[in-house]
Parts: sequence; C-alpha cells; structure tokens
Amino acid sequence: MSHPALHEPDWQLRVTDRRGTALHGAAVLVAPEYALTCAHVVREAVAEPPHHSDPGGAGPGGAGPGSTVRLDAPRGGPRWESTATVVLDGWWWDTAAPWDVAVLRLDRPAPARPATSAPHRVGDRVRVLGFPRAENGRWVTGRVVGTSGSRHGNVQIDVDSTAGFTVLPGFSGSGVRGERTDTLLGLVCEASGDGRAGWMIPMEAIPRVWPSSGGAPATDGATVGAKEALARTARAMTDLHTLLTPDMRLDFYLALDPRLRRGLRADQDIRSFATRLVTLAHHEYGLLREVLDLLDEREEGGAGMLRVREEAALLEEASR
Repeated sequence: MSHPALHEPDWQLRVTDRRGTALHGAAVLVAPEYALTCAHVVREAVAEPPHHSDPGGAGPGGAGPGSTVRLDAPRGGPRWESTATVVLDGWWWDTAAPWDVAVLRLDRPAPARPATSAPHRVGDRVRVLGFPRAENGRWVTGRVVGTSGSRHGNVQIDVDSTAGFTVLPGFSGSGVRGERTDTLLGLVCEASGDGRAGWMIPMEAIPRVWPSSGGAPATDGATVGAKEALARTARAMTDLHTLLTPDMRLDFYLALDPRLRRGLRADQDIRSFATRLVTLAHHEYGLLREVLDLLDEREEGGAGMLRVREEAALLEEASR
C-alpha cells in the first residue's frame, strides 16, 4: 500500500510545540491556506508550563479564536512549516457541536493539494496516519461501525485486530481517509483505552467556515453580510415557543431531517441550537425553507415566526 506522506506532499500535517520538538497531534489541509484539527490539540499545543496552568487543573488557558500553533509536514515529504491561527468562527469546544474542532488559517500555503472530503458510510474501510512519537507517522486500518462515543454525532471506527499499531496519543486531529479513495471522511478525536477503537468527527458535521477553493476568505464583505444575517435569523428563532419549551423543542427536533439531527443536540443551550440549526439547514443542506415550514406548523403564524421569516429572507438574499 502506498503511503503518500512518505512519497509525495500529503494533505495531512503535524501540530507541534512552538520549537517544533514535541508532537501534539495532526491537522488536515482543507483549502490552500486552511487546516482542521481538534480543539483539544490546540489547547495542548498552547498550554503554559504546569505552574502557569489554570487554577484547579481546569486545563490550558489561552486557547480559542486568535490563538496560534505551529504546523509542519511529516519528515518524509518536503520541508515545510508555518504558524497557524484559529479563525474567529472556527472554534468548537465542549459546549456546542461538533464539540472538538478548530479551523486554522496558515501563514503560508502548504506544499500539498487540499483533501477532498466525502460523507462516511457504515462499513467503509478506512486508514489513518497518526504521529504517536513517530516523526514520519504510523498507519492503522479499520472499518466504520456507526454513530457512538462520548459526543453526539461522533462515529466509531474499529481498528483491525491484526494491525501492528493502534490509535494512540498523537492520532488526534488525524484525517480518516477512505482506504482506496484517499478522501477525507472525518477527524480522529478520541480512542478507547486499548486503542482498538477510535472515534471521528465526520466531515459533514463540521461547519464550512473556510473557502471552498482559492476564493475569498471568510472576511470579505459579502460573507460578513451573510454571517450577520445568519446570526439575526438564529436570534429570532430563540424567541419562538417551539424552541423555548423543552418538550416542544424535542418534538420539533425529532421531526427534522436526519442529516440535521446528526449535527444537533436537542438539550443544548437555545442560542447554540438555533445557530447550528440555521448553519446546517442553510449552508450545508439547503433545507432552511423546510425548517421554517416545520416551525410555522408549530407556531401557527404569530409575530415571532414572521420575524424569523423576514430575517431568513434577508439571509438568502445576502448569500446570493
């Protein structure tokens, strides 16, 4: 089996400390100047020494939008390194789906083509390159089993029992790729104690806040206008009885398209729920009108629903 990281520039990168001496995990290139990794990898990479840590052992401080890490290419490929900054809308940690993701903007383009992503399917054969105390990386192979794990929407991968290696520290942020296609299916985010099972955040669960190609970054005027309209639409939704009342919200959640349910959790805070719902429905799946119709059935019209529709119309206009 050919290993691209050892023979040609690969879309998987390494996350190291500021000196490039300690490996913290991996990142995957998703656009010429953008990469994805796990938020916990960023937290570890920017952690202060123990005596400067947050009180009570709460974990490293300073991680989040605006924090920087160092990336480089695996040693088998061309020499390359760059600093990378977590983008403003590219940080999900602990309280909102997809729970453990950071979007990084590179200070210089990586020496590889970005990964091509694809949705996963149960039964897919996959392979993963991780960096557990290995500069060039180590490969594991396995099979997609289905949704499970500690976070809603994560997907389990069973590692081949005959494999010489298992999923160890250093695999976090690694890209799960189709065994034959090399397409990016998700990011490794956690593993079982013995490393025989791992969990990934599927690509379809991660909001696309990076350019789809070499186009304009997410700070151009048109995109900023769309982002503001999205935020206003979500804020308007937070005034609806359907979302404010737990039982009504659960009923609404269960009526949603399964693709939307995979990226949501019915009991998360209302602002996060509404923002994630609008993002998925509008940007990812083109289902916003269907969502509005479901809300309208439950709200039976009313001033609140009228405001939601007005803001949604502005969102569609800003996105054209």
